[in-house]
This record gives sequence, structure tokens and C-alpha cells, in this order.
Amino acid sequence: MGVSVRLAGEDDLGALTGLRRLWTEENEGAPIEDPAFDATFTDWWKAEQSTRTFFLVELDDVAIGMANVKRYDRMPVPGRSSGHWGYVGNVFVLPAHRNHGVGAALMHALEEWAWSAEMVHLRLAPSPLSATFYDRLGYVAGSVVELDPPRG
Repeated sequence: MGVSVRLAGEDDLGALTGLRRLWTEENEGAPIEDPAFDATFTDWWKAEQSTRTFFLVELDDVAIGMANVKRYDRMPVPGRSSGHWGYVGNVFVLPAHRNHGVGAALMHALEEWAWSAEMVHLRLAPSPLSATFYDRLGYVAGSVVELDPPRG
């Protein structure tokens, strides 16, 4: 298998945009008509460049998955280095390539990059379907709590 993982750049916007569209359509169960999506995605991508690193996984030079890490700088602490941590988001592999080690290869490359960037830890919010995948990779559920705005 010719799977490779690399950092994604501006030349990869088409692949990232296409993968995000396919992911959303998979979740919705149907194609989504949104002619402005490519421009909206590009604007978001450009706005996130200073704090987010994108990864692309390819099979024989064809994009089959993606992920990104949002960098957060920790509040300074007296007497020790504050450091920074990463929030892993938007991990996606095309359905035909799941359960073949592609997601694991993507995450291992992402982790290698994070540790070389001296991140103190990684966090993510798994979907119910992906929780066992992250368990197998050694991720442990933590004590993060959430609050959504009231509906109505």
C-alpha cells in the first residue's frame, strides 16, 4: 500500500475542500448543494493558518483522508515552562479506506509532528463511532465537560 501522510498546504485546498464535502454528505446521507462552500472553506482555511496545521493522507498520490491540529498556548505558570497543546480535529478517511490502517497512519504521523513541535498533550472529541478507534491508539477519556447554548 502506497499510503503517505504529509502536511497540507495551499496547493491542497481542493483536496481538503473535497474531503470535507464528502464527509458532510456521508453524515447527511445525500449530496449537499452549496455553491459558496469552496469559497467559505478557503476563507476559513486562510483565517486558521496561524494556529492550525493540516495533514493530508494519500494513497498513490490521491487524497483519501485528512486531519488538523489547532495549537493552544497555555497560560504562563510561575516556575515552569507553559508550553502549548493541540486539539485534534476533523479527522476523516474515505469509507473505502477505513479499517485498513490508514487512520492509524494518519494519527501516528500527526502525533509525531505534535511531539516534535513540543506539544505537552493532544486532545480530541471522538464521535460515538470513532471512540474505539482512539481507544486502540491509546487515547484516554478525560474530564472535559461541555455546555451548549439553550435551544429555543
